[in-house]
Amino acid sequence: MTARGEPPQRLWAVDAGGSGTTALADDGTRWHRRSANPSSVGAPAADDHLLELLREVAGHLGGAPSAGWLATASVTDAAPGEPARSLSAVAARAGLTGTLTVSRDVTPLLLAPPLDGRGLVVVSGTGSGAVACDGVRPPVAAGGCEYLGSDEGSAFALGLAGLRAAIRGADGRAPATRLGPALAAHAAATRHTTPAAAPVSLPGGVPGGRTLAPPGVPAGRADEDVRDLARRLAAEPFPKPAVAALAPAVCACWLDGDEAATGVVRDALRDLTAAARAARDAAGLTGRWHAVLSGGVFRGCPPFADALAARLAALGPAAVPVVAHDPAAAVLSALTAQRARDRAGRPRPRWTARQTLTTRGGVR
Repeated sequence: MTARGEPPQRLWAVDAGGSGTTALADDGTRWHRRSANPSSVGAPAADDHLLELLREVAGHLGGAPSAGWLATASVTDAAPGEPARSLSAVAARAGLTGTLTVSRDVTPLLLAPPLDGRGLVVVSGTGSGAVACDGVRPPVAAGGCEYLGSDEGSAFALGLAGLRAAIRGADGRAPATRLGPALAAHAAATRHTTPAAAPVSLPGGVPGGRTLAPPGVPAGRADEDVRDLARRLAAEPFPKPAVAALAPAVCACWLDGDEAATGVVRDALRDLTAAARAARDAAGLTGRWHAVLSGGVFRGCPPFADALAARLAALGPAAVPVVAHDPAAAVLSALTAQRARDRAGRPRPRWTARQTLTTRGGVR
C-alpha cells in the first residue's frame, strides 16, 4: 500500500525487437507475440501485433491505471517523441491507462544495472548496432539503421552471408560447404507456430539455443535445395525475420569447423567490434565503464558472445561484457529506476518520451 493507503501502481514493460515482442508485468506474467517492428512485418501488421499484445496486458491489469515502458527497435534516440504518440495511441486503444514511456530498444539496457546510465551496449539480434553513453551526454549510436543501411553482424547479416556462401559453394564459385544442407534443414525444421524466442536445439550439437524465427515464417521442405530456399525467401514481402532465422544454422556450422561459416562469423565479429569502438569513441567513454551484449545471437550462441567479448577487451571495459538474457526484465528494471528518479525530482533522459494514456482511449 502507498502512504495514502492506496494499492501501488502496477508496472509493465515491452521489449519489441525485430523478430518478436515480449511483455512483462510486475508480477512476473509474461507474453510473447510476433514482431511489432514495421520493417519486419509492415506497419499495419506491426500495429495489429502490438494491439493484440497490449490488450492482453490491459486485461491482466484489470483496467487499473499503470505505468509502462515500451522499448522498440523502431524508435531512435534523436526523435523518440514522434513515434511515441502513435505507439501510445495503440496502447490507449488496447485499454491501458496511466503513463507510458517510449524509447529505442537499447535505452533501458543503458539505464538499468549494470550500466546505470554509463557504458556500452552491443546488439546482435535480428538487427545490430552499438550504443554508448558517458553518463552526461545523450547516447551515441553506431549502426542501427535497419538492414539496408547497416545491421552488420546481426542475425540477418549472418543469415544472408551464410545463404550467399552456401549458394557459391553449391554452384562451384567457392569450395563446398556444409552451409547449404544445414540452412535448408534448419528452414524445414522451423515451424510457423514456434513462438519467438522459444528454446530449441540447434543443429551441430549446440543445445539450448533460441530460435530467431517469429511465428509466421514459412516452413521449408525437407528436400529443399538451398537455391530454392533463397528464391523462396526473396519472394517474401518482408524477408528480414526469415533470413535472420537462418543465423543459428550458420553459427552451428561455424562451431563444427566449416570454413565458409567461419569466414561469415569472423566478418560479423569484426563488424560488431568496429561498431563498438566507434560508439565508445563518439561518446567519449573513458575511465571505468562496463559493456552489455544483447540480442538473440548472443543468447542463442554463447560461443559467439564469448568471441566478441574477447575482442571487446581491447576497448578497455572494466570487466568482461555480460549478456542481457532477459531484455524485457531490463525494461522493467529501467522503469522502476525511472520512477525512483521521478520521486526524487531528477530530470528524465531527453532520449525517452512519456505519454499519458487517458481513460477515453486517447493520449494527451
